Amino acid sequence: MKIKHLEKYILLLSFVVLIVLFTLFTNVSTQSSSVVSSNQIFSLKTKNGKTYFSLNRETSLIPGDFIYLSQDEESDWSPYEIKSILLLARQEIQLSTSSGVVHGTTRQDVILEKNWKKSHGIIALRDGKKVFNIQYNDISRITGTLWLSTDIDSKTIKNNQTQVSFYQRTLPDEPIITEIDKLKWTNPVSDENSTPYDLFTPPIIYIHNGDLTTRLPEKEIKTEKLEPFGLTLTKVSKSEYPLILKSWVGETPYFEDLTANGSSNLGKVVRNRVELGKAYKRDLSRKPGQPSLIQCDDNDSQKMFIVQHFVVQQYRNPQTGGLRPVGRAMIKDFQLGGSAFEINTLMTKVFAGNYTFHFLANLPNLSPQEFSFESSSVDSTFDYGGRVYRISSANYEDSSLVVTKEDPRQAEIFTKTFSF
Repeated sequence: MKIKHLEKYILLLSFVVLIVLFTLFTNVSTQSSSVVSSNQIFSLKTKNGKTYFSLNRETSLIPGDFIYLSQDEESDWSPYEIKSILLLARQEIQLSTSSGVVHGTTRQDVILEKNWKKSHGIIALRDGKKVFNIQYNDISRITGTLWLSTDIDSKTIKNNQTQVSFYQRTLPDEPIITEIDKLKWTNPVSDENSTPYDLFTPPIIYIHNGDLTTRLPEKEIKTEKLEPFGLTLTKVSKSEYPLILKSWVGETPYFEDLTANGSSNLGKVVRNRVELGKAYKRDLSRKPGQPSLIQCDDNDSQKMFIVQHFVVQQYRNPQTGGLRPVGRAMIKDFQLGGSAFEINTLMTKVFAGNYTFHFLANLPNLSPQEFSFESSSVDSTFDYGGRVYRISSANYEDSSLVVTKEDPRQAEIFTKTFSF
């Protein structure tokens, strides 16, 4: 009986030992499987509310290509079409074009859609001091660390082994060729006691400037030096108004046009009869002997001025005491911002608040050049070595002038304010 009871005790003890060993083995397996790599091979990234699939390696793709995903060693591959590609600013890429391969750094964020061949956009690439402007429709392939817009989301990628392929199938029965064997979608695991070395991994030590270090310093990124604005305001002068009041008949004034062709080339005076309250503009198709001003509608964009009031008064000469009639007209000029001013027959020159701004353009590797703008011609432009300068606005109360500069090699528009 004792022997039989002993066998039962031994059997019971063995069963308990097996349960303990199974529990320990299960805990060890669970702990080891929770250790994952912090090196993410690919990820989902968001910019401006849009999600992109990003692989941390260079690929060569275009919109319309496909990404293929497979789960758990399966033979079935799920295709996901690349709808667009985001190229981030200051990113090194390589473009294959009809004239060859172009390497460079992007100047700004560029989104290339699926119908890029029908677009008229330009990708600006800088390679050192050279800038290449590549037309969208000339691009056949893009190589770089690309952000791809697809239907792939976090639910599509499971927390297990996932295979991905960028090989483009040309035939329906053509097999998938996997470019990347197996990738894991993992989350970084933080460890307060983490070290840069794995267990039993011999360290790699560098000597930099006489000091020992485990990591080489990153190369200093040189900040690109921008071109100077290249414009100097050299002089500001008052501009003479082109009309002078010379005579009148009854209550109707007659104005001499100083800019008419007859006055400048033939020495003949061109006088214009101007009725009160009527808008006038220049007659660009006039013939010799005809007036240079014609009436127009109030809605005409070319209208120049209107005579609001006209009166004849007696003027006493302070030196001789004699009296003489003087015609006085109140003018409203629409090309000068609609300001009103007086012109009378005593004036030999009329200044109506119009200015001429004189500039000197000077940039490296270009010959200096002078040019000028009239204050009445806001939004006028001047081209200097491919750079376009434009009078943006003028404020005569605080005597300031705003000029913009557009450089085809730069995406930004530069602005400078001048005081006069």
